[in-house]
Amino acid sequence: MRKIKLLRKKRRNMKLNQFFKLFLLLFLTACVSEFDEREIDYKKEFESLLKNFENSSILNFEKESIENKEFYLSFLEKLDPKKTYFYQRDLDVIKNNKSEGIFENLKAIIDLFYIRYEEALQTRKDLLWSHKFNFEIDEYLPRDPAYYFDNYTEMEDFNRKFLKNSIINQLLDEKDKNVVFSDLRQTYKDRISSLNKMRASDKFGILANNFLSLLDPHAQYFSTRDLENWNLRMNLSFEGIGAILSYENEFAKIEELMPGGPAINSNKINVGDRVIGVGQGDNGRIVRVVGWRLDDIVEKIRGEEGTVVKLQIQNETGNEIVRLERGKVVLEESDASSKIFEKNEQRLGYINLPSFYSDAECLNLSNPYTCKSAGNDVREILVNFKSEEVNGVVIDLRNNGGGFLYEADLLTRLFINAGPTVQIKNSNNEIDVFSTWSTRRAWSKPVVVLVNKFSASASEIFAGALQDYKRALIIGQETYGKGSVQRFETTLNGQFKFTDSLYYRISGEPTQIFGVTPDLELPALLNSEDFGEKKYNNALMPSSIESTTYFSFNNEWGSYIAENHSSRISASPLFTLIDEMKRINENNEDISLKLDERFLIEQERQEKNLDLANLRRELAGKPQFKNYEDFLSYEVEDIVIDEAIEQSLEVLLDMIGRG
Repeated sequence: MRKIKLLRKKRRNMKLNQFFKLFLLLFLTACVSEFDEREIDYKKEFESLLKNFENSSILNFEKESIENKEFYLSFLEKLDPKKTYFYQRDLDVIKNNKSEGIFENLKAIIDLFYIRYEEALQTRKDLLWSHKFNFEIDEYLPRDPAYYFDNYTEMEDFNRKFLKNSIINQLLDEKDKNVVFSDLRQTYKDRISSLNKMRASDKFGILANNFLSLLDPHAQYFSTRDLENWNLRMNLSFEGIGAILSYENEFAKIEELMPGGPAINSNKINVGDRVIGVGQGDNGRIVRVVGWRLDDIVEKIRGEEGTVVKLQIQNETGNEIVRLERGKVVLEESDASSKIFEKNEQRLGYINLPSFYSDAECLNLSNPYTCKSAGNDVREILVNFKSEEVNGVVIDLRNNGGGFLYEADLLTRLFINAGPTVQIKNSNNEIDVFSTWSTRRAWSKPVVVLVNKFSASASEIFAGALQDYKRALIIGQETYGKGSVQRFETTLNGQFKFTDSLYYRISGEPTQIFGVTPDLELPALLNSEDFGEKKYNNALMPSSIESTTYFSFNNEWGSYIAENHSSRISASPLFTLIDEMKRINENNEDISLKLDERFLIEQERQEKNLDLANLRRELAGKPQFKNYEDFLSYEVEDIVIDEAIEQSLEVLLDMIGRG
């Protein structure tokens, strides 16, 4: 019973979004400065942010355009898009509010939101103790409530249904009912405790980011610490102990240990251990940190490479003080990685690129071609592929949300002779062309670029350029459609990132909104219409510009490859099953709160997941899973059972055969 839940949680954790994992990881990175707790005048900080945005953005934004009730209502809706916290009377107050000042109005809405949020948390916590849930009656939780609450009774009833759905979700994992209630009570206790530990700086960050997102979907506010963490994430390395912390029942808990980090190398710290005290240096006093905010605990743990931190660890065997020397940890799982496949007497290269990363500090100090970066790492892989006599390469950019613009330029140059790679149009309608007539080409054999709906920004620059040059075939789904460029501007106490230009393909066509359309499509589990730049109400709508001068390759693959690809997809039972899974996942009906009915729905989902996994393994010549529990406990899906990669390799074989 309990094992199914643990296995599912384990599998889910393994598939965490890369950005999310890195965000957590940076809680334990080294920063140049200590956390700044000085008093900040947030009204002045907001005015500085607003003034700089008005002067710098490509949006031709004017302050007067947001000094109205409609904008404040949009801000409220941004905080509560699912209508799960606010009352209708809250909107009425905003409509009738006569106070002046943008910051004052936004702050009042933020303060009200946290009152309503705490009310909802407390209501759920109380219901877990006082209400007797009936799982046999027909009732439903609305997926998208149409109205805000009229009164307390409506609010309480919604939260009762919300809780009931949470309970059912855990019961479906075959978890004991008493354990479910105990866990949820602790969860809400922790959430209320964390809420009560919020600082003015936390609320201002939420205010600023929600405000900016209404003006520019890619604008973001950064405190000094936020910016340092963002830079470390892009560098793919940091100084610290190499651990990820989570917060549970007033304790900091070791959630994950990074390979090669000081924590795992000590052999004295394990996942699940609690950190109850922290001391600095060999002679520093251990400070008890139980009940502290997680970021305050992290502030005590972080520090420069070579310095010493002592952790008081609590686990099943008791308490122990562990001495660690902070070190440099490289995030290898986010590097470019490669594999060589043997197929039909051909050697086929595969490169997975999770992001367009770069060590910006190294670039400023050294020869750029010696620094850690996406372009340099892929070049090294291609050089190795040449020595291994590889006949063609697949570049996998699925879920690659972008990164440094110049890395997309550098990567493109590895596959072309010379010429432009991208065009940038700024707020003054001036166009800058990234171009060079000296070549750094590293690969001349066939190329396939694999993309999906979450390939964005720099990924779209690279894929679009290779498509325009007729240098590669693009396979997958239409990409995200983020064709904007952001830069940083300072405020009194921080910085913010905002859109100041749009980029265009060398053909003059935009990727903003439209993305890159693949030459060959692959079915996907997710509905592409539910994601992408076009989903933002305030996304910039671009126009085309003139094509720049470039010379495409003489690659005319004709209809032969497309016909072969279409035949393979039509004949594939795997993609037929994917369509069935898509139907199950796209259920937009209200959520049944009848336990028996939910068990049937969950059983169908599990059967389809198991069928899909076993079909993949059958095609890969691997033994099938006996049951769903076996499927959940299988830790690593081998790369060869990824159907998108398999189809990309088939296309690559066709290209080699026509070359």
